[in-house]
Amino acid sequence: MLWLLAVVGIPILVVLMLFFSAAGDFWQIITLKIDFSRLIDDLAHVLAIVVIGALAELFSLYMLFIHFM
Repeated sequence: MLWLLAVVGIPILVVLMLFFSAAGDFWQIITLKIDFSRLIDDLAHVLAIVVIGALAELFSLYMLFIHFM
């Protein structure tokens, strides 16, 4: 049951983390007043969150599969 909750909860947590990490710079991106280096830095943070979330999701799916087999 725990792994099933993890499989459902991890994507929700990743989306919330992406939303809150981009909330501070959203207006600067819309008005095109963001610095290029800061945009690259934000992109690196987004990619890190997505990669960590994907690894956690794959591990949860693996554990869920092993648990039910």
